Amino acid sequence: MDIYDISDAPRFALLLSQREQELRKALRALDHLPEVSEDSAVHDVMDFKDMAVEQTLARLDRANAQRLEAELSQVMSAQRRIAEHQYGKCLDCGDPIDLRRIQAMPASAYCAECQTTHEHEKFPHHQAF
Repeated sequence: MDIYDISDAPRFALLLSQREQELRKALRALDHLPEVSEDSAVHDVMDFKDMAVEQTLARLDRANAQRLEAELSQVMSAQRRIAEHQYGKCLDCGDPIDLRRIQAMPASAYCAECQTTHEHEKFPHHQAF
């Protein structure tokens, strides 16, 4: 298994910084979307199908914003781990995270085994097919 080395820190710091900027830009774009309310004057001419579509889109935008905020939090945590020389180590077991994993997902906080454990705890009834 290839593992992260401290000499890789500048490269991963740059990747994380770029991702942070992308996430912040996407969140700013979502902040400019109009809020949809059921009693809005915009709905005066709309039928129920149009309102349902708008409400569904608004829910999707909120869900997307929550996902982006969660990823931003993970990116910022990874940046702190780089600064504290803890990056590349699993937060649970302390073992090195496979370099291929952090190359694919630079904000990874857990090794593959511990990540699997977290996912099973979060979604206990979910089964892989």
